[in-house]
This record gives sequence, C-alpha cells and structure tokens, in this order.
Amino acid sequence: MVIEPRSWETTGYWGPTDPEQHPAVRLVRERFPDAFEEATVFRDEMTIRVARPALRDVVDFLRLHPELRYNHLTDITAVDLLSLRERPRFDVVVHLYSIPRRQRLRVKCGVDDGEMVPSLVPIFAGANWLERECYDMFGIVFEGHPDLRRILLPEDWDEGHPLRKDYPLRGYRDYVQPGYEAPAPRIRGTLRRPGP
Repeated sequence: MVIEPRSWETTGYWGPTDPEQHPAVRLVRERFPDAFEEATVFRDEMTIRVARPALRDVVDFLRLHPELRYNHLTDITAVDLLSLRERPRFDVVVHLYSIPRRQRLRVKCGVDDGEMVPSLVPIFAGANWLERECYDMFGIVFEGHPDLRRILLPEDWDEGHPLRKDYPLRGYRDYVQPGYEAPAPRIRGTLRRPGP
C-alpha cells in the first residue's frame, strides 16, 4: 500500500492565501469586529492587523479556538516605521504557528511612542524574553509584563533604544567600559592580509 503525501507536505502550503477563505481571518473578524483592521498576504503568509488594546484577547482566541490552535509563539518583534507613515510609529509583530495544522500566522498592531501594548506573558511564558528584547531595542512598554527590564544592554543604559531609526549609528556618546576611565580609541588603518 502506497500512502500519497498530502498537498502541504509537497508544496509547502501554509494555509489559504485568500483572506476571505482563511479560517483565522474569518473567525477573528466575527469574534472581534471592532478590533479587526485588515488582513494581508505576503509570500503566502497571512497577516492580521488588530487594534492595540485587543492584541492579547485576539492571540488567546487564536490559541484556544479548536479550529485554529495557534499554540506556538515563534517570535515577538517590532518595526519602526518612522519615515514610512505618520502614525502609529511602531508595529508590534507577533508570529504564531499551529503545530497540529502546520500553519503560520502573523498578528500586528500599531503603537505610538509612549503607548502600552498588552503583554502576552499570561498566554505564552516564552513571551517574557521576547517582550524584554522589544522593550530594550525599541522602548515599547508591555503592560502587565512581570519583569520588564533591559535584556541585551546594561540596566543603566540611558542613551535610548538602538533599533529606533532615529538612533545614531555609534550612539549618542562614547561608551566607557567598566574598569576604564576613557573610551577605547578607535582604530583606523589599512586592512592587512596575512601572508608572506
């Protein structure tokens, strides 16, 4: 007996690319009519944009609904859209994956500087470090996070958030490494190739 592979095993199918046929879009639109903003497709992956206050409720709904079961949080990140649009400045991007259905989904919400985003830590414990990274790099505050502090930079870093598009390439001032009195000199010179 020969078992034929299912279509997604041979084609890399990640779900319907028509927003009207995608079950996550349909169910989120029905359940959260006021929070649902739009659904877009890019490279065969669906993105749902929702209102910022409803982000936690939408993600929890996507995780628990028996028809969807997006039960794995892949990533939380942000995008600084400083020169691309006026408001909101940032997009918080949540990447979800349904292990039983083998489908990916991206959920976005817009946030302005100084606004808070609902934390996803009560839903996914792995969101803890991902939200701390977003806070550290972009300055986005997650409301309800149990321990929101810097994760990549020193806790006393007072020069802002490095992944913002208005952040200077080398920082606002020279960083003095602990134990030294002055910043390390910048080395300039030609590149030397090893050899005879």
